[in-house]
Amino acid sequence: MDKVKKRTLAAALIGYLIPCLIVCSAGNIILEALLDYITDWCASVIYSYDSPSQTAFVEWIYQLLRYVNIIVIPLWSALCLWVTVRLYCRREIAQPVDTLMRASDRILNDNLDFSVESDTDNELGRLCGSFENMRRNLYDSNYSLWKALEERKRLNTAFSHDLRTPITVLNGYMELMQECGENLTAAKREEMLSKMSGQIERLKNYTEKMNSIHKLEDIIPDVKEVTFGQICAQICESGSLLCGEDVFSFTSDGDEDKVINTDPELLMEVFLNLASNAMHYTDSYVRCKAVLNGENLRMTVSDNGSGFSDEAMRKAWKPFYRDENEDDKNHFGLGLYICWLLSRKLGGGITIENNDEGGGMVTAEIKSFNGRVIS
Repeated sequence: MDKVKKRTLAAALIGYLIPCLIVCSAGNIILEALLDYITDWCASVIYSYDSPSQTAFVEWIYQLLRYVNIIVIPLWSALCLWVTVRLYCRREIAQPVDTLMRASDRILNDNLDFSVESDTDNELGRLCGSFENMRRNLYDSNYSLWKALEERKRLNTAFSHDLRTPITVLNGYMELMQECGENLTAAKREEMLSKMSGQIERLKNYTEKMNSIHKLEDIIPDVKEVTFGQICAQICESGSLLCGEDVFSFTSDGDEDKVINTDPELLMEVFLNLASNAMHYTDSYVRCKAVLNGENLRMTVSDNGSGFSDEAMRKAWKPFYRDENEDDKNHFGLGLYICWLLSRKLGGGITIENNDEGGGMVTAEIKSFNGRVIS
């Protein structure tokens, strides 16, 4: 491909000087011819007048024209050169320099939402192009940094959101032990301590997993073999402690000995977020039903609250979505988003709808990995 020859400032100056020389020369010729004609006419008039007063006046004009002839030509040449230099500076230098100055001021004010454009194709015009590339790179870098900070902010908020639920479960165990006190047998106390230890271990593993990623989308499931019965037991136990035994009810349908290949910690995070969200809006009950279909798990959590609006059913799973009538400042609008994201990581997804009684109902589908990992 042929190289494009770019114009330089020197070449541009020559391009302005050539027309200037032509106009200046043509003007000088015209002015000189005109002044010579007037001078000759005055000379002929001097010889035609007999009156000394008339002759003296014409002679004065004649001498004036001779001096004008000496002054006008250089003045015309200087005027042509001044106009040429002014046009050259304004078009070739002032415009790109002004563009660069305004761009520098905007960048100093942390405003990168603009473009550096110049119509000139000389060195300064190409400098404007380089400045535009620099601005675009700065904009992209700042955008990437902002996006990374927003991802970290969202991750930290989600992490804080998820910590509240297992802490609530642990508080439930502690309150139960304090209320029962000496009525607890050693075996029952040992069982409750074992369950608390399991919750702490799950919380520890989840914390390590969250600390090792830069954004929620980076979560990779740690697939383990777990039976349907074990999952149901954890759901029933955690749900009762989180919502209260008089509020929470659980039913299951499936072979309890059936093995599912999934990440039980992420699965429980999905359930706890669904149960916590239902508890936030319910009037009197939270119901959960787990159904095993082959090796795939369907988990439905419902309540008898006000239910989802049409807009909420379309947007409730999006991060930081809050209903316009939501008054609780501690509700971040992340619960269903986390459920949606983790369910996808576990090979499924969530469905948002209202139940027959008008309350909300969210179904999470979890697929068995069978040796494959979804990232």
